Amino acid sequence: MAGNKEEQARLEGMAQALRIAKAKGVEGLEADLKMRNITGLPCRVSRSVLDEVVMRIKNNMVDTFVIMTAYVLHNKFGYGQKRLERFIEEFRFQTDCLSEDYIAWQDQIEVLRKECGIELEIRRNDSDVRID
Repeated sequence: MAGNKEEQARLEGMAQALRIAKAKGVEGLEADLKMRNITGLPCRVSRSVLDEVVMRIKNNMVDTFVIMTAYVLHNKFGYGQKRLERFIEEFRFQTDCLSEDYIAWQDQIEVLRKECGIELEIRRNDSDVRID
C-alpha cells in the first residue's frame, strides 16, 4: 500500500511539473522548484494558494501595525479620531504604493534620513533558522 501512495505522489508531481513547464517553460519550472525547496511547500499546494496565504499574512501584519501605531499615537501623543483616521488612510495608501512598487523601502529610509536626520534600517532576515 505505501508503495502505491508513493507512486501516486510521484505521478502527481510529474504531472504538475509538466503543467508548469508547458505554461512557463523550463525557467518557470526551475523557479517553482527553487521556491518549493526554500519554503518546503508540498507539490499539492498550488502557487495561487501560496500567494493567497502570503497576502493574508501581509494584510494581518499591516492591520496589527496600524492598530499598534494608532494606539500609541492616541495614548501617548493625543491623536483624536480625525487625526487617526487621516493617519490610517495615508498609511494604507503608502502600503499600497509599496506593494505596487511605486516606491521602495529604501526611498522612505532616505527621506527620513535626509529630512529628519533619523537613521533607520530593515533588519535582514536571510539566514537560516536552526532547528533542533
